[in-house]
Amino acid sequence: MSPTKVYLGLDCGTQSTKAVLYNPTQKEIIARASAPHDLDPADATKTPGRAEQHPHKWIKTLHTCMKEISLTLDSDEIVLAGIGVSGQQHGMVPLDDELQVIRSAKLWCDVEAADEAQEYSEKATSVLRDLLKQDCSVEVPAGFTAPKSLWFKRNEPELFAKLRWLILPHDYVNLVLETGIGYDMDDKLVTEQEIKEYKPDVSHVDISKVVPITDAGDASGSGYLHPSKPEYVKELTDIIDEDYWKKLPKVLGPNEVSGYLSKKWKEILGIATDTVVPISVGTGDNMASAMGCKCIEPGTAVMSLGTSGTIFGVSTSPVKTGTAVLPFNDATGNHLPLVCIMSCTAVLNSVLEHWCSTSDQKLTHEEATKLAESVPAGCNGLTFLPYLGGERTPNWPHSFGALLGVNAQNMNCMNGNNAGIMYRCAMEGITYTMANALEEMRTSCGEGFQPKSIMVVGGGSKNKFWRQMLADVMEVELTFPTEPESAALGAAFQAGACATGIPVNEYISQQTVAMEDCVVTPSTDESKLQLYRDAFASYKLYAYKLFG
Repeated sequence: MSPTKVYLGLDCGTQSTKAVLYNPTQKEIIARASAPHDLDPADATKTPGRAEQHPHKWIKTLHTCMKEISLTLDSDEIVLAGIGVSGQQHGMVPLDDELQVIRSAKLWCDVEAADEAQEYSEKATSVLRDLLKQDCSVEVPAGFTAPKSLWFKRNEPELFAKLRWLILPHDYVNLVLETGIGYDMDDKLVTEQEIKEYKPDVSHVDISKVVPITDAGDASGSGYLHPSKPEYVKELTDIIDEDYWKKLPKVLGPNEVSGYLSKKWKEILGIATDTVVPISVGTGDNMASAMGCKCIEPGTAVMSLGTSGTIFGVSTSPVKTGTAVLPFNDATGNHLPLVCIMSCTAVLNSVLEHWCSTSDQKLTHEEATKLAESVPAGCNGLTFLPYLGGERTPNWPHSFGALLGVNAQNMNCMNGNNAGIMYRCAMEGITYTMANALEEMRTSCGEGFQPKSIMVVGGGSKNKFWRQMLADVMEVELTFPTEPESAALGAAFQAGACATGIPVNEYISQQTVAMEDCVVTPSTDESKLQLYRDAFASYKLYAYKLFG
């Protein structure tokens, strides 16, 4: 009997690298591994906005995960048939002509290039107006790769002069696995200095034949990919440097093979060196999460309720330029519009601590939710704008929180004895922010993005009262995936599609993603829904009057 083919999905995130081994025959994950990696130390007073991580840390966590997964692969009943890689988006990974890392990667959360982002956006607007023949505007966030690269050239010209390749985090992990780079990393390398000074052996690599690979999903977060085609716009890369386009990875299609697992990493995994293990093209973490949730068809979307919030979904049409919606591609050939909301569960935590608790009584979220349930929808006209740290969607970085609409019916909330209305008001404010972002996505993509249901993930999704509020305000059905490592699982799905030659969408449609039995639909109480509609309208009126 032939061994069962299994697929390895890797997700190289900001805080850790995760691995899942997926068995498509059983339609389940049969092994897991993870290993943490931290940010490089930074002095916020000297380098405000900096968030960097040396790629050698990813190699170190790869060793840990691979060795743990090898324990399951040590069986005659299964064989590793493919690998897929997901990676944190937007990171700037610079390599020299020996494939050595020139400096630490600047990550998605690095905003040191704020000035360059503004300049790049202005010049990119001019380029795209000429290219698209539209009166459009472009706003490239400081966290995208393009502004970071411009910052790199200006602030570290001697290092920039060494640049041969400028790639993304998942591209680097693919390169490592395909070439065998990093196989010789010593487990004893522990300190920041030791990890940075480590120089991977490349004597076994024919460097002249190496061309890094990326996909249209991850590349769409760079700031220089065409808005509607999977190709770079040279006029955009020229804003950084006229030779910059020569240093970028090749963009492959969703089902293409990036390369094959090197002998060196096969030895670490403990598998036969003559085993052929294709590595799929890989993608960014948002795109991989979409695959891991089976968000692959138009009409599907995912909403994450974490410290910050995100919504992304499949669209058949590209994002209109000049909006707060990020114009990503997915990993299957469609568009993946995405919005990021800064004001999510972190705001709810602050409200619980400062407005719902006293020195004598510290409420839990569960207790505050119970109190909130007795408050009518719309909070008797009280509106909370939850922008405690500014907001990303809409792009109002200098906005602030506000409590508005105080009247005789709701002002008792100010006496400190009514935690329920304050907690509900904050939850509604966050919900309206998410709903407003969803409206922006619909407007920006037109008929191409009209989700019929939304899958909800993240810590906030566990609150059943909030679930119903979201369904009522957004007037859409909600479902709840249970797999916490959706990006790693999505990478494994992509690996399976690549290895079998089945189109990614079709392959994923054949797989099973664990879901809660619970499906939340909008309330049938029309009077309640109208209270939410009125409150949402007040929220938008206040928000756009103050900050729009």
